[in-house]
Amino acid sequence: MALAPLYGLFDVIVDGVNITARLGEGQALALLSDLGTAVSSLARGKRDRETLQLYTDDEAWEIGLEADGADVLVSVFRSGPSPQVAVHERRVELLELRRAILAALEEAPVRQAPAAIVAALGSARRLLDTPYPSFGRRPVTRTSATIAPRALGGLSFSATATLRCAPDHVRNAQGSELERADLHSLLGRGAFALVCRNKTVALGDACLFLLAERLVMLGDDVFDAWRAQRAVFRRASVDGVHLSVRRGPGDGPVTLSVRAREATESEQLSFPELDARTFVGAAARFALALAEAYRQNDPGQGRNLRLKALIRAATMLADSLADSIADDSLRNPEPESYRSFGLPRPRSERGVWESGGKMRFLPRWVATVPNIDLRATFQCGERLIVGSQRETASIERATGQVLWRVPTPRAACVVTPLGLARLHPDGMIVLHDLDNGEARFTTHVVPRANGGATGALVNAAGLPKLLVVAEGDRSVTAIDLVSGDVRWRYTARRPANYRVRRAGKLILVAGGDSALLALDVTTGEVIWRVRDRLPFSGDMSIDHDAVFALSGGPIGPTRLHHVDLWSGEVRWSKEVDERPAPGQGPLLAAQVVAIPTRDRRGMGISAFDRVTGAAVWEQAPGLASPTTAFLAVDDTLIANSASGALLCLDATTGTLRYNQVFSRHVDADQPRRLEPVLRNGALFVPQHQVHVVRPRDGEVIGTIPSDLIPDLLRVDEHCNVYVAEESGHVAAFGVAPRLTLVK
Repeated sequence: MALAPLYGLFDVIVDGVNITARLGEGQALALLSDLGTAVSSLARGKRDRETLQLYTDDEAWEIGLEADGADVLVSVFRSGPSPQVAVHERRVELLELRRAILAALEEAPVRQAPAAIVAALGSARRLLDTPYPSFGRRPVTRTSATIAPRALGGLSFSATATLRCAPDHVRNAQGSELERADLHSLLGRGAFALVCRNKTVALGDACLFLLAERLVMLGDDVFDAWRAQRAVFRRASVDGVHLSVRRGPGDGPVTLSVRAREATESEQLSFPELDARTFVGAAARFALALAEAYRQNDPGQGRNLRLKALIRAATMLADSLADSIADDSLRNPEPESYRSFGLPRPRSERGVWESGGKMRFLPRWVATVPNIDLRATFQCGERLIVGSQRETASIERATGQVLWRVPTPRAACVVTPLGLARLHPDGMIVLHDLDNGEARFTTHVVPRANGGATGALVNAAGLPKLLVVAEGDRSVTAIDLVSGDVRWRYTARRPANYRVRRAGKLILVAGGDSALLALDVTTGEVIWRVRDRLPFSGDMSIDHDAVFALSGGPIGPTRLHHVDLWSGEVRWSKEVDERPAPGQGPLLAAQVVAIPTRDRRGMGISAFDRVTGAAVWEQAPGLASPTTAFLAVDDTLIANSASGALLCLDATTGTLRYNQVFSRHVDADQPRRLEPVLRNGALFVPQHQVHVVRPRDGEVIGTIPSDLIPDLLRVDEHCNVYVAEESGHVAAFGVAPRLTLVK
């Protein structure tokens, strides 16, 4: 019997089927009282349907009761991500069900039961014993519906179903604010079939909603495998209907195999050589067509969370497929108009400390800032802006004097020439004046659901003064820094976790979808667009007239794209064998572009020729610890590792130039941020102390005399150092004068 796993503690048996579960005694008595209350509600005509929850040790089951004239339709099913229907609409006489539950209530062991359970059982018994007026109960209204979405590539899934119709008084009722997951109302059955290459295969009766859910799951797996060019093999079975999809690596086709309920394994049918996109699109179309049929016959299903989840998953699958196969790449026909606002050529980071003697540092001042927010701490001209959990303060960097402080909650911050822009989690943006901390303006945008705040500053001659931020889950918005007005907003068709970068008169937008965009700073118009099968991660680096961007997901292949910054022309695209380190953009040296990679062994680097894209050299993961910060300096690559090692690689050959190991006390001495800072020919390296290194040979030329862990390191143009520790302290150190021999 299908309900055998549910047999157990007390027996409420109807037509030989026990509709209770193997429960603990307290839970069983609670379920019995709920069952009595639900049957009473159906008998009095108060409700047409009731659903009761019951739980075994590791599964959630539900009992669905639906009044149908003088009978009750009983369904027992498992909910959750892998539903299973044990009994579907078994017809039981209402009076017989009422008598069975009354008998169970009389025999229920209540001596050791809690007082609340005893009261609930008594209430259910009184409701069932109370006479109720006789009335004509309405039978369940059903209608026949055909689900036949348009075929894609010669493949389509179809069905003929008998669906519930909402009564007129329910259709005309005003919409409720309550939404709930109601799998019981979606368990309609129907004849399921597929049409492939003009051949129709009937697969028998099944629960169509559960089939649609499984098809969308299979479609997701096939789509991810197709986009990542990897193999996949998945099976699904619903009510005896068996589906399986198999695909080899690369651009291989999909083989779809089906077997009906009555068929044996030898009678399984296979449809080879299907395009993966065909199966994905057909699965999404069937799910959306079925959901529309439910909503047309019962508008209240629009508030069913289970149906909304199916619609959302199918829509996202269809949209992702449409983006991946879209042929809407766009080139800029007039790149010269943007090249005039271009980026300066990178200059060599040389300075007075590139050669010569040692550096000495003298303490200047120390400030205590409780609950310091490192992300909201900046060096702005002659002052430090320090954020904390409750306030933001401005400190004069020469003396440590507090110039002003204003109460503020935690928020993401961007420093602009006109003030400190604070982006709050609720979407509020406040610009604080740097001179006194007062709010210059406040505006609101749609908050981001994930990914945190991200923005880019526009402040150059001939361009408007703007703060460009990612808004919501699909928009990029430009806010005027003078007036606070929204100047323009670009909204994509699909949700994405956008990240933005400014390059001259362009705003580069990428992250989460298969497009890399360049928007005009002034108007927000799309100037060029690059499409790829894989989604762009948002990790990109810009250098003079080129942008190097990465595309790829958490698994599968990853590509490095070299795109002309002004025209959008793809100069080359190469696959990266190792997995790039998330959140790390490409490193741009004089002749190569290097990609930091990471796996369980640690960090590595893959280098490609900047002109041709040819692989030049590779250092496999394991070169450095998993938490390592990289910096490109002229023709070298610097890696500052959490293990206390500073590595320098020749960018052209990948050979090790030097390896400097710093002593440290305990793991707790590791700073939050390991990014080295290059200033005036000296490399400032945060470890348990800040060490100053000559980048060309690795010689240590100075050490900051501080007991603070450099969780945040700032160095000004004179090589004065500012160290912030997360415990709540900020210290400043000045570089001592350098002696020069005068001949």
